[in-house]
Amino acid sequence: MKKLFILLFVGLCFLSNAQTVTYQDILEQKSAKELTGRKGGDDITAYVASDGVTYKIGSTITYGYPTNGKYYVYFKDVTGSWINALAEDEKATASDRAVSQERAERIENRAGGVATIKRIQCVPIDGFNKMTSGCKIYLVLNRGGLACTNFEEAIATKEVVVKANLEEMASDAAIQELKKWKEKLDLQIITQEEYDAKKAELMKRIK
Repeated sequence: MKKLFILLFVGLCFLSNAQTVTYQDILEQKSAKELTGRKGGDDITAYVASDGVTYKIGSTITYGYPTNGKYYVYFKDVTGSWINALAEDEKATASDRAVSQERAERIENRAGGVATIKRIQCVPIDGFNKMTSGCKIYLVLNRGGLACTNFEEAIATKEVVVKANLEEMASDAAIQELKKWKEKLDLQIITQEEYDAKKAELMKRIK
């Protein structure tokens, strides 16, 4: 009986450890099978990210600013449609573009807001080679029907940030946006009045 108890205890400890994934595991390109015991990278209980924070179910993340100045790259509508994937597609119908545009605008002003993590998964990078493929961390969020498709890339590109850094990021993002508008003005794509209006708006965020 005692031996059975010891074996059960050791097994539970192994299972517990297997459900905690670290950034080092990702760097070492360990497979979902190796990390979770399941080749599909099912739910894990905690993730120790590159920013040194341990994220668990119920932890919150803070939205930064979109990577390309307007749309988030690493957040996805959980219905399966990439946010704004069709908005700039010339072959998309007007209806598709409108829906996609609405999705994009729905998250465009999220910077500084928070979302709660509902699920953490380590998803194989290569879906056709799940047994040996390395992983990326995928978060299912409770806000706006979104998921973060690659948490480490979101951290690296500052689409997910430490809230204290948000004001500095807002200034940097505004400067980059202003540069784009100046290029449009120089190319005579927009008028001086349109540029001046946008500049006045963005200057409020530049420190």
